[in-house]
Amino acid sequence: MTALIVQSAHDQDHTVIALIGDLDALSAARLDGAVEAALYDGRRHLTVDAADLVFCDCSGVGALLRARRAVTAVQGTMTLANVHGVLRRILDVTRLDAAFSEKHDLGLPSSVPPGAAVAQAL
Repeated sequence: MTALIVQSAHDQDHTVIALIGDLDALSAARLDGAVEAALYDGRRHLTVDAADLVFCDCSGVGALLRARRAVTAVQGTMTLANVHGVLRRILDVTRLDAAFSEKHDLGLPSSVPPGAAVAQAL
């Protein structure tokens, strides 16, 4: 098990949340908190970068769906970026891939760089 690190970088009304490690029952609340903080600060557009995501279970998928619901409730958008591995398999098998807009590459490093506008390791 790899602890989840959540790093956020903000730009006007957009937030990129990089997930590093395992998104599971023990860590899903960290994603919830990052999404809540971004929306509270008035950012309506969210990208979740999964490039460094090692593992995701049904609780992690539930957190992604909650994030999508929360962003949609404020007329925002949510995009998943760099989806691969277990998360790719779960989304494909459950057909939840259709529920998310996806980018295959952000054109950025695989995770938010240290010292970005706001970064937090949880």
